[in-house]
Amino acid sequence: MGRIEKKRIFSEDIIKRVKDIAKNISKHGDAALAEYTLKFDGVNITESDIEVKKEEWKETAGKIHPEIKDVIDRAAGNIKKYAESQNIYKNREYTNGGMRITDKYIPIEKVGVYVPGGNYSYPSTVMMCVIPARVAGVKEIVMVTPPGNLTPAVMYAARISGVDRVFRLGGAQAVLALGYGWARSVPSVDMIVGPGNVYVQCAKMLVSDVVGIDMISGPSEVCIIADGKQDPGLIAVDMMAQFEHAADAKAVLISDSKKLIEEVQEEIAGLKILGKARFEGVIEYAPVDGLDAAVDKANEIAPEHLQIMCSRENIRKIESGIKNAGAVFIGRNTPVAIGDYWAGPSHALPTGGTARFSEGLNVGTFMKKVSFINCSEESVREAAGQIEKLAQEEGMNYHAESVRKRLDNS
Repeated sequence: MGRIEKKRIFSEDIIKRVKDIAKNISKHGDAALAEYTLKFDGVNITESDIEVKKEEWKETAGKIHPEIKDVIDRAAGNIKKYAESQNIYKNREYTNGGMRITDKYIPIEKVGVYVPGGNYSYPSTVMMCVIPARVAGVKEIVMVTPPGNLTPAVMYAARISGVDRVFRLGGAQAVLALGYGWARSVPSVDMIVGPGNVYVQCAKMLVSDVVGIDMISGPSEVCIIADGKQDPGLIAVDMMAQFEHAADAKAVLISDSKKLIEEVQEEIAGLKILGKARFEGVIEYAPVDGLDAAVDKANEIAPEHLQIMCSRENIRKIESGIKNAGAVFIGRNTPVAIGDYWAGPSHALPTGGTARFSEGLNVGTFMKKVSFINCSEESVREAAGQIEKLAQEEGMNYHAESVRKRLDNS
């Protein structure tokens, strides 16, 4: 067993289907969006219905249960506080002789957030994707979500998180409309973020040539490193929790205790979810010789979620060796659910081993660094000869001339 295999996430059939949807939207705009909403969501809409009216939004959000409202308020507060603590994105100035460079962090102007629907609604995804964007200073945030997902909890979360406009639109068609701007009722954006099924992710891949995206997300994953002193029942529940995200999720247990692995296998065999037809995921067990080997295995897998469930002295050793993970959950009191709903960092995380080189959605996702370069006449004169030589070496004669002429005119 190597790293969590990033199998070809988009089959040729899926790519063709999404391209066909794109072609239809490019020709028929809003009519195509209405067609797909009826086909995939069973809801008949017109162009004027695609955007949720402010009155409907306010009315739906107002129906939220008081207890759920309180929970969302508190979770949003945690996420916002954490986002505001990410103060590393500050302008800085660098000087080198007569050359001054100012690096400015500038927020993305307009962002589209995709919030998936289906069997459940996800107010947590609204908060986890929207609040970091708002803290970053994004000017306009547009949310798209399937019609059946416009629940009081989702609409309330959108309202307090900072969403500007909401559209009852799901699937690949929503992403394509945001990315290409082919429909009159849906604005084009500069970046699209958020989880979704394979069709949504394929659409994100297609539009990534014209807009920014956060990542291409695959099935949810958890990897747990546990020593022999841990509760097999807790581990089994934590592994199975990932399959509530998607039927094709993956859970891996790495342990130096064969006895613990056997106990966890017994616990999982008794969980009812395994008897459901929707379970298509993968559960793997990786026995290792010692915790150093466990760390190496986890870094090789580079999972979306990594849990370290070990004795205190072992936790310190393992934590110091981890390099590749979307997010790390330390100790028996920190299940992945804490990160999904409450702690603060976004639960939109890299999957399929991409944590080797990428990170989860954060304030920086919504900012771009622009360098402003200002040279004095003296600094240009000093560098001109070297620049000319490099430009001529590359056959860029007008580059060389552009520097030379400035010396002639000074």
